[in-house]
Amino acid sequence: MESLKLLILCSFVKFVLLQGVGSGSNGNLRLCIVEGRGAYKRGAKFCPVLDAENSGMECVLGTDRLDCLRRISKGTVDFGAFSPEDLIAAQWADLDVLVTHELRHRQRDYERTVVAVVNRKILPDHPWSLDAVLRNTTLCHPGNGINDLRPLSDTLSGYLESLVVTRSCDPQLSLTENRIKAVANFFGKACKAGYWVPDFIRDAELKEKYPSLCAACESSCSLKDRYWGASGALSCLLDGAGDVMWGELDDVIAYFGLNTNSSMYPSSDNFAYLCRDGTWQPLKDNPNPCVWLNRPWPVIIAKRKTAAAVAAALSTLSSGALFDGRWRGALAALLEAREAPAPRRPPAAPLDHLAAAAGFREAYSQSGCRPPRHVTLCTTSLLARNKCEWLSEAGAVYGAAPALQCAARRGAAGCLQALARRDADVAVLPADYMLRAVREFDLSPVLYEVTPIVEKMNTVVAYVKKSANINKMADLRGRRAAFPRYDGFAWQSVMDYLSKKHNCDDILNNYFSEICAPGIEKYNLSETIVNRFTKSCYQNGGEVDEEKAALMSVVDGHSDVAFISMKTFNLFKAEQISSGESIIDDIVPLCPDDNVKYCYLSWANIGHIYAPKNISDMRRHEIKNVFTKLDQLFGKHQPFHNPMFSIFGPFNHQLDVIFHNNTKSLASEELLEMHPYVTMPFNFERRILNNTLNNCQITDQMNSAPKLTSSLFLIVPTLVVFVLGK
Repeated sequence: MESLKLLILCSFVKFVLLQGVGSGSNGNLRLCIVEGRGAYKRGAKFCPVLDAENSGMECVLGTDRLDCLRRISKGTVDFGAFSPEDLIAAQWADLDVLVTHELRHRQRDYERTVVAVVNRKILPDHPWSLDAVLRNTTLCHPGNGINDLRPLSDTLSGYLESLVVTRSCDPQLSLTENRIKAVANFFGKACKAGYWVPDFIRDAELKEKYPSLCAACESSCSLKDRYWGASGALSCLLDGAGDVMWGELDDVIAYFGLNTNSSMYPSSDNFAYLCRDGTWQPLKDNPNPCVWLNRPWPVIIAKRKTAAAVAAALSTLSSGALFDGRWRGALAALLEAREAPAPRRPPAAPLDHLAAAAGFREAYSQSGCRPPRHVTLCTTSLLARNKCEWLSEAGAVYGAAPALQCAARRGAAGCLQALARRDADVAVLPADYMLRAVREFDLSPVLYEVTPIVEKMNTVVAYVKKSANINKMADLRGRRAAFPRYDGFAWQSVMDYLSKKHNCDDILNNYFSEICAPGIEKYNLSETIVNRFTKSCYQNGGEVDEEKAALMSVVDGHSDVAFISMKTFNLFKAEQISSGESIIDDIVPLCPDDNVKYCYLSWANIGHIYAPKNISDMRRHEIKNVFTKLDQLFGKHQPFHNPMFSIFGPFNHQLDVIFHNNTKSLASEELLEMHPYVTMPFNFERRILNNTLNNCQITDQMNSAPKLTSSLFLIVPTLVVFVLGK
């Protein structure tokens, strides 16, 4: 008995020592989790249990699963739960991590197994090639989904098709259309219901061009068609509408009742499993049929240094402890473990772990068309380029095509020049650069970052002091004005608004007594003019947000009106409330008479994805397809999904990297025309794209008198011309 006590004590000491190597406080193991987007927050519910019961563990909230994987690699957290697709996405980064456990919920080697089922009427007398068996038959396709495999992801679906269909690489067609064309040319008919591309307008065009891929559907070739999805494809096969389908083994077994002797299920006698070598097997009494693809279980990943400690900690999660209401039950809930984690002995490198799953790694290493195609995104910082590279890898896992490549230039101006020179294909820039992009660099927005909340859009509102006796726009004449920047969104919007009643010479010379327009020093103007348009600007001795500086200029009495966004004003107001100050109470918006409802002078979408205006329709389709697919996969469309990556989320603790955090989705111009806020007045983008924006510019031809009332003239912005190569 004493020996047994000593053994137990030694085991406990060893466990404690192993836990002590964690990266958290007092050597705690740090678990990285991603909260779902629904009302249920498992972190808020279960993380405090780990703290309260001295579990030796603590939680860290990650933005997304790849954020957690980066944190583990950097050593700031110790372990987390991941999908096998996460490991594929991160393989390029050469992360020094190990797989310690699988998170199984059934006693079998793989979470999902994909098989092919055919109607026996198409089978030849003897085994033959897949081409000979399947060409000109009718395919019941389960449809492409945005999750791991239900229905098939674009990547896995494309892989299965590639085992049968010869690739099409027509340079005049987008990669997506090439793939659709190849399937249409191989099969006689098909029911490939659901969206083929996220843009429903382009989706309708493709379905009209390749009608054979909808010919076997029962009605609409949409998500509402009876033959869409896993069970829909099986119904298509059983009804005789199609000859062959891919699906999960579980679905096939359940549909035909292959594990029961009940007569309630349809007969499987007329159907068979088709193997990758052209042979076939019976459905009945065949517990281990030939498979086309295995998908591994989700896994626990730990950094190499703490893998042993994590393995020891999770070894205490017996089936009886998963729901005990104590810290082990909390840990199981955080890992979403339905059964005790299955240890991987010994812990393995991610790609070694995935290698055993038939077809899985092959699906993510398919060769493409030659020469390869890609869309190069120009980013304005190294941090943005880093996010772009992770987004590229995540998109590649789920079949976003063409592949996204990343380039970095110094600031927005550098990206505008890169697009004009065709050194990059697209750039994501705010409304401040829209006039330059369209008029100087011959670019146009391909997609827009949109939000349905007016307060979060790009807006220009006049803010004044309540006590200043300024009640209408006409009262601003002779007052001091503060702009966030010269020639930016606010400047252009105000000049355009005022030009409806005044000419530019009057606006610049007489309307305001003083103008603060920081950034004018970057233009080729005299020091006298630069001083005149910056001397009244708010100064705090350091870096300050341009819009906040304009607002502070009014707060501190340097200006009478600030032209800034509702978003900045609301953020500043929230800061004042949280700090207990009430300075902001005296600042109110000045609504124009012709827009009392919304109160702004102008509005624009949060951001714009620009491309050269004269690109081909095919290239425009490819750009739209890759970014709308990334939005569909990693945007805000799945309220209860823990994403692999967050395209609109923080990155490395920074907000608004490439895309804005307030963005709801990416939309084309056609979709914007159908949006409810298309009727909102004073849209900035339309006026620029329709060439109706009046923009007043400052010239160096002005009197040396110290007052702004000296002579000013309107000039046309310098046109930058580049000689473009092919």
